[in-house]
Amino acid sequence: MSYITSGQIHQIQMMYGHHPNHDSFQEILQTFGQLVESKVLPAEKKTEMERAQDPLKNLAFQLSQSGKFDKQAMETAITEAKKKEKIPEAVYDQIADFGLPGMAFSEKLGGLEIPYPVFVACLETLGKASPSVGVRYAISNTVMEGLRFNDEAGRLSGLGETLLRELIAGEKLAGFALTEGSASGSNIMKEMTTRAVPLKNGKGYQITGGKMFITNVETADVFAVFARTSEPAGDDLGISMFLVERGTPGFRVGQVFEKRTVENSSLGELILDEVEVSKEHLVGEEGGGVQYAMRMLNSGRITIAALATGLAQRAFDEYLEVAVEGKKLGDQHLIELDRTKARVAEMSTEIHAARDMTGHAAWLKTQFDANPEDRELLRDYVIVSNGAKLKASLAAQQASDTLVKIWGASAIIKENPAMKHSLDSWLYYFGEAVPEVLENTISHMEVKKYQKGKGLQDT
Repeated sequence: MSYITSGQIHQIQMMYGHHPNHDSFQEILQTFGQLVESKVLPAEKKTEMERAQDPLKNLAFQLSQSGKFDKQAMETAITEAKKKEKIPEAVYDQIADFGLPGMAFSEKLGGLEIPYPVFVACLETLGKASPSVGVRYAISNTVMEGLRFNDEAGRLSGLGETLLRELIAGEKLAGFALTEGSASGSNIMKEMTTRAVPLKNGKGYQITGGKMFITNVETADVFAVFARTSEPAGDDLGISMFLVERGTPGFRVGQVFEKRTVENSSLGELILDEVEVSKEHLVGEEGGGVQYAMRMLNSGRITIAALATGLAQRAFDEYLEVAVEGKKLGDQHLIELDRTKARVAEMSTEIHAARDMTGHAAWLKTQFDANPEDRELLRDYVIVSNGAKLKASLAAQQASDTLVKIWGASAIIKENPAMKHSLDSWLYYFGEAVPEVLENTISHMEVKKYQKGKGLQDT
């Protein structure tokens, strides 16, 4: 059975069946699926098994083998054990060499100029094998989309374009630094405490503050950092976006959190202590950060939806394996029970719906990118992108939870991936806004559409 699902194949055929490059798009999808199945999936499973071992027994064994029980021997053993729990850099290099980071970007910027929905289908495949690897590239893509938007608007600096080209080429990785520990997630723009003040020489800014729960904190080469450049006044919240590169004086990683989910992806704290950056590090216009963040978050919700759909598909595939070939009740496989059949039908329906909504959102994004002044198109895009993330994240949770239940008590054993899938699904529940925020956004936009249609408002 191909690692690419029929649903993905059909979706690309439905969208691009008459496109002159349709066969190439399908070949790209299949080839990437083979890469993910042969390289990413085994690497992810290997790290899962390494973490399932008792680390104290592992450490004791390695120390006994060395015959040395001094501090240096212990630190060496710990370092070696940690290496085994991480996906090798060679796997990431193969993904970059395939061209995934720049797949949906223009040839002018060094990308492959493949339709965004094809990129999203590839991202679903990556998320099916490893949520950790998937989110690494999804977050970087979110930053790249913000830079692309500013490039097309003619507002990106020379430095910004250079960094964007390096990200597209897979030479660098980006992180999205918006959240702060002191500010509630959905109200971050109003409560942001990180500040950027102009340097006295007028050549740049000094940024001071902290960012929390940042993905790619250990691996990103550059971060999109949002900071307050003026006090809020009406609709202007005074937020700007800056590119801050790793190694900049005063910029460092604080805590790196040990997580119960997506363990091959780093999450942590960034500390900015009077970090000085030039004007070229400002992205777009001063004070335009909220607009840029919204553009980036809308596209980011599509990538999270793709990853969540991939995880849901994997959990569903593993559920079918247990139901059809595995556990029995008496002399019957579980699939012969009506309750099991109902679960299969329910998961299948939810996953297809999530994939279709995600593909629809990806297509609407391409339409809006080509017509950024179309307010009605924007509303449709926001409704569907938020809805896709909502639907897919819940589908991932449902499928993972159902898999845990069919396994029964054996699901709690570390070697069984079912519980890991369930834990990983929470990334998609919380990431890029919780359901309550998405529901409010969808409702707000649907009301605006209704009012516009009834002539109750002008915009």
